[in-house]
Amino acid sequence: MDVRSQIERERTKAFYDLLVERLGEDVWAERKAAYVKRIREQESQFNIKLPVEPQLFSPAEDDIDWYILASYLSHSFPYSDSAYSSRRIYPYAMAIGAVARELRSVSYVNDVLDKMLANNNQPEKQIFELLTASFYIKNGYEVSFIPENSISWPDGKTKKSPDMLVKTGDVEFYVECKRADKQTKYSQAEEQAWAGIWTQLSHHMLKVAPWCTVDITFHVPVAGVAAEEVTNTVDQAFMDRLGRATGDSLTVKIRGIDKQSLKRHYRKFSVRANSPQQELLVFGGMDSNEKRSIATLAKRVIRPGTNHDILNLYVKDVASCVGAQWRCDHEDSLRLRSRHFKGLVHDGVSQIPFGKAGVVHIWYETRDGIEIEELRRDKNIENISAYDASGTSAMGVLLHGVNYYPFEDDYEWAETVDNFGRMPGLFDLYPRQTLMIAAEPTLEISDITHWQQDKAVRAAL
Repeated sequence: MDVRSQIERERTKAFYDLLVERLGEDVWAERKAAYVKRIREQESQFNIKLPVEPQLFSPAEDDIDWYILASYLSHSFPYSDSAYSSRRIYPYAMAIGAVARELRSVSYVNDVLDKMLANNNQPEKQIFELLTASFYIKNGYEVSFIPENSISWPDGKTKKSPDMLVKTGDVEFYVECKRADKQTKYSQAEEQAWAGIWTQLSHHMLKVAPWCTVDITFHVPVAGVAAEEVTNTVDQAFMDRLGRATGDSLTVKIRGIDKQSLKRHYRKFSVRANSPQQELLVFGGMDSNEKRSIATLAKRVIRPGTNHDILNLYVKDVASCVGAQWRCDHEDSLRLRSRHFKGLVHDGVSQIPFGKAGVVHIWYETRDGIEIEELRRDKNIENISAYDASGTSAMGVLLHGVNYYPFEDDYEWAETVDNFGRMPGLFDLYPRQTLMIAAEPTLEISDITHWQQDKAVRAAL
């Protein structure tokens, strides 16, 4: 194991130990056993005659038990993994684990841990609070969490308290954390509509257009498009000399999978289903800014490791496979998915006690693609810059946008921090780093967002 891997393993394990120590070994053993039972029950129903991907156990992202289990599996069971999901968790685990020892001595940290561990289906808010506390510790601050409704407000009203108080030298201020939903409700509904379409389209393609991928652009809301219309348009593209077809609701481009290259790889290696390696083989590349689906009919599957391994289904040989990449360019979709954060700014600023200094941090994931994030940033600049904070003493708001980039054998993350300060030099409060998810000082590139970098890379291809 190289030095980097050893450090990452130690930090992830420190995160695991922090949570299990508070939860209790016996309690965690029961919860882990229940979670593993759910996985095994689904895995036991696997039918090799059906597409592999919809049969796989898909961990719910808003489940603290999966955070703990994924951290445990990462340093104990290399064959047991759900790659896209775990690669999203590891950066949080390592950033928090890097200062787990210091976090244990933070006032009222156990209140945060207890709330997160008890409400195991909505841990994201507390994860972000722990991440923010870790961020301030790394920047040299003494951190104290604040019990809810414990601050006396000048007007005598009972209001939500900010999340923490931080100090360094003569500098002291409050911090409020706001975690945006990972996706808007519209985006979630759009993906659900696509899932219904893909169920029918993938079965159809496996029969009439195996070893192909389709690139689909919807021109109307996805929920209003029937699966039959999509399959008919795909059929038209399949018959077209250029592999293209356009209908009233969508445009389709079809291309062949490099079957020989894929088969050659499978002769040498088995491949984890629903993984970056599989995406690379099917689409010829990986792109975290695209929405993709794959359906595979396997000739043979294996489960490497021991009887203690889970989430370890690998495809050894492929009978056929198909894939789809999709997006929607309708104005309603673009508008409703690119929601700005003025409301969260207002809520956060309102929790800073009047007359006291404070900073609001807003965390969001840039998982809807480059175009959406370009629109969202324009909206944030317009709306947050115009926000009237004259009745508050907040020093400013920091927006942290993050994306995750799983690769074949590794992964990366990227974070963009936008500064809406009422004072010059707000970033000077953070002498060590302004990237919150970094476990250590990290090179920061100014004047460009990570989605702009992604766009530049795409243009260069």
